[in-house]
Amino acid sequence: MPRLPRAHADEPAAWHHVMNRGLARRTVFENVRDVRYFLSCLARMVRAGRLEVHAYCLLTTHFHLLVRSPTGELSRAIGEAVNKYVRWFNRSRRRDGPLFRGRFRSRSVDSVEYRRQLIRYIDHNPVLAGLATIPSVYPHSSARAYARLAGPPWLARDWVEHAVREAAGRARYEPRDYFASFGVPLTASLSRVVERRIERAARGPDPLDDLLGATPERVLCWMRRKAELADGTSVDWPVCDAEDIADAIAEARARQPGLTLRSGRKRLEAWPVLEVALLRELGGARWLEVAARLGGSDDAAADHYARHVQALASDADYAAEAARVAAAAIARCYGIRRERHRVDRDAGPRIGSLPPA
Repeated sequence: MPRLPRAHADEPAAWHHVMNRGLARRTVFENVRDVRYFLSCLARMVRAGRLEVHAYCLLTTHFHLLVRSPTGELSRAIGEAVNKYVRWFNRSRRRDGPLFRGRFRSRSVDSVEYRRQLIRYIDHNPVLAGLATIPSVYPHSSARAYARLAGPPWLARDWVEHAVREAAGRARYEPRDYFASFGVPLTASLSRVVERRIERAARGPDPLDDLLGATPERVLCWMRRKAELADGTSVDWPVCDAEDIADAIAEARARQPGLTLRSGRKRLEAWPVLEVALLRELGGARWLEVAARLGGSDDAAADHYARHVQALASDADYAAEAARVAAAAIARCYGIRRERHRVDRDAGPRIGSLPPA
């Protein structure tokens, strides 16, 4: 598959998750001196006004960055920083050739809620790799910096500190509050959502902030807009995990086993149709992935999705149940209690909300 051009998201003030891995998973940071030099390359871009670094983690074989591109020069800024490091690394080892497996990968981070989950993901990388027991003791990450009142001058702390102060209800930043907001590791479901977002570059706006904590009525409005625009080919951002979708379907099916929808002169069981649609719309799954999970063909999965689109417009019972199940799947993935889940975004603060960019 051809690479998507970076220009579609490399705009002024845009946020990005940037990562890269060593060629053939080789070690790219062999010692503290390497880490410090790489960070100095990033700091140079920060001082030039071309980059803001809000979170980072450097492991032996790869790195993760949460950055903002003030001037829309992400590709140039990261490219120059990485290339400068590679040249220095090669000279210091008297070697030549590539160090990383290719150009860096970047994913847009348009959602405020996803930004929060992504910081948790980045912070816990060393813990998952067995390099630290908790994020704050790992020396080559922003989690260690946020565990103190001050850190590297090139680390942009404003958004994170504001988020922590707001969540804690304090006027001043307290390092211990950081871990109440970001220190809890992601669930297995949320980890898989982040990894799927890393795996693929979706097009279009991220719906997560609009869907998280929304009423089923608002979710239904979103589903109908999606159905109107559906072309059967594009896959959007994953919002929740396939396991949460399956659990929400199973719970609703047990409550209402006889839900059907019309297909020509027949009536078909609605639940397989809805599961295909939610795996596609909320799980960001391709047709082959949907088919593999449900034990059918990709053509059959596409046919089910076409039935879902038609039923959303013509079958009020199906549409209402589809929205309830979708809202329940999102709530499961993000740990929202049922009674809180019913609060509409327009009626007050969004659940898990953080300050805007």
